[in-house]
Amino acid sequence: MKNKRIWLITIASWLLLVGLLSFLAPTGKEVASTSKNSGLPETALSIQANKVIKENFSSSKGMPLIIVFENSKGASDEDIQNVLELMEKNYSSIPKFSKIPVEHRSSFISEDNKTFFIPLILDEQLESKEVHEKVTEIKANVSSIIPSNFNVYFTGPAGIASDTIELFSQADIVLLLATVGIIFILLIVIYRSLILAIIPLIGAGIVYSVVDRLIGLTGKFTSITIENQALSIMMILLFAVITDYSLLLYSRYREEQDMKVALVKTRETILFSGGTILAGVATLAFAVYEPYRNFAPVFAIAVVIMLIAGLTLLPALFAVVKMPKKKKYKTNLWFAAGSASTKKPWKVALPILLLLSIGTWHATTIVYSFDLLESFPKELSSREGFTKLGEAFSEGEIAPTTILIKSKDEKVIADIQEKLKDRPLVSQIRPSTTESDSYTQFSIILKANPYSKEALNEIESIRDEFKDQPVLVSGETAKQVDIRKINNRDTFLVMTLMTVLIGAILSFQTRSIRASLLMMVSILLSFGAALGFSTWIFDIFFSYSSFSYRIPLYTFVFLVALGVDYSIMLMSRLKEERKQHEEQVAIAKAVELTGGVISSAGLILAATFAVLISQPVMELKLFGFAVAIGVLVDTFIVRPLLLPALLIITSKNRRN
Repeated sequence: MKNKRIWLITIASWLLLVGLLSFLAPTGKEVASTSKNSGLPETALSIQANKVIKENFSSSKGMPLIIVFENSKGASDEDIQNVLELMEKNYSSIPKFSKIPVEHRSSFISEDNKTFFIPLILDEQLESKEVHEKVTEIKANVSSIIPSNFNVYFTGPAGIASDTIELFSQADIVLLLATVGIIFILLIVIYRSLILAIIPLIGAGIVYSVVDRLIGLTGKFTSITIENQALSIMMILLFAVITDYSLLLYSRYREEQDMKVALVKTRETILFSGGTILAGVATLAFAVYEPYRNFAPVFAIAVVIMLIAGLTLLPALFAVVKMPKKKKYKTNLWFAAGSASTKKPWKVALPILLLLSIGTWHATTIVYSFDLLESFPKELSSREGFTKLGEAFSEGEIAPTTILIKSKDEKVIADIQEKLKDRPLVSQIRPSTTESDSYTQFSIILKANPYSKEALNEIESIRDEFKDQPVLVSGETAKQVDIRKINNRDTFLVMTLMTVLIGAILSFQTRSIRASLLMMVSILLSFGAALGFSTWIFDIFFSYSSFSYRIPLYTFVFLVALGVDYSIMLMSRLKEERKQHEEQVAIAKAVELTGGVISSAGLILAATFAVLISQPVMELKLFGFAVAIGVLVDTFIVRPLLLPALLIITSKNRRN
């Protein structure tokens, strides 16, 4: 009775905390925003160039929204003039295109008069939510004033930013319901227990309520940016990990018939599991690219609270319900896996290593994209508008590149412009409508998609060509060049730090450098294979030849941090079995005894991340699919077969 009172007090304390935070703190969504400077540091060349523009060209301030008008039958000059005048009457910041003679309008009206565009500059001080609200307002107003024979699309940086917010705001509820539903169904199917299906979800709901409000407080009272994408992935991670801890605790509770004993037996596993996840996400704090760095505090808060809950709330929830029947192990499948991997380690290990190596090799051939629009649904306004511009003009129209020359010398300017005209990807040069006392400004329109690899290489080459001259390059393509450079640096640094840090944690847990190296090698191969095979599948079945540059790092952080959990569970049990058996038997026994709970946990973790496939953004679809594949490979191949086989092969006490 005394023990039950303690458990009830624990549950009541968590519920009280939820109540207080719900009253005092905002939610994560309420403080969510996007990174400044597209996530780049102030020292980035594109940001420095943009700063010069703002300081010297007052009319250049703000975020452009490109409004694309299309009349499939072709509009008359009078129709176009009418639209231009209506837009200029309603929006004073729009250039006075209506004053330009008809014969000089080829830069913004297509030859067949079917398509034309108008740039509208939004206030640079607007926050991301305000940009979305403003674009939504403009969409509604333009639709009401423009004749119905025109289709209107909203693209450019502001249109893309607005659509991004719209996509995530629509998807959050679906994501939450799908995650909860899939966990509940799988727990019912696997365990045929209503209690085991409900308690993890109750625990996850309580923990999520606490974490969400703590993140809200962090966003409100610190300078840390809370991003919607981080919140969405955090929610999935939380429900999946809490379910994992629940299965581990309940499994041991059935075995020991005493929750205090079960908690003692599983405490090390939960601590090291949480520690590896925390170490993994903490390494993101060393990233320069802000969207990566902003993941660190969100996930650190979630992991710490999950860890505390795994040691307090979850045991309490299980302890106050009816005592489960002592488990009678069904050993057929996992006994066979343990026996095969320990008795014939080379026959088991070699084909697995070959398979994983093939997938890892394919991962090295992936082509990465810096075009966010490629991830968007084709029917989205910003993507449709971009497509229409590309068909009617040059794709570069969506995001012209600005060239700044710190000189008013006409000879110097003419020389630079002449060199730019000779470049194969430069379509045209457009003069600026504003002037500065110190700088000369003009724009270049590229023939290629401004977010493509070819465009990025072109702008990088232009920078290199004029690096010894007073020339700065600004614009969306220049920003992507800087992002590419920083992303390469961050990806290498974070992956290296995370591998070393988690390897050190595993060495401490296992007291064996050999075992920790084998665990890290196996999970790194799982990551490589998951990334390689996932992109291969998306290429073959969905015709995606390039993938978001953020996929490798996101997949690595979550797959390595989560995948290594199951090896930790196996090694923790192995430490116990070594006290009673010699090495080969101990390994086989550890595989057998952990097989059921780990396979169930892995299946549920994979399914929850697979929920991301339902998202409208291709980047999230691939990320969710890759993590799901990686977890399944780790759960059903690496942990029960490859790792035990490698442990036997490298064991000094191995029997021949």
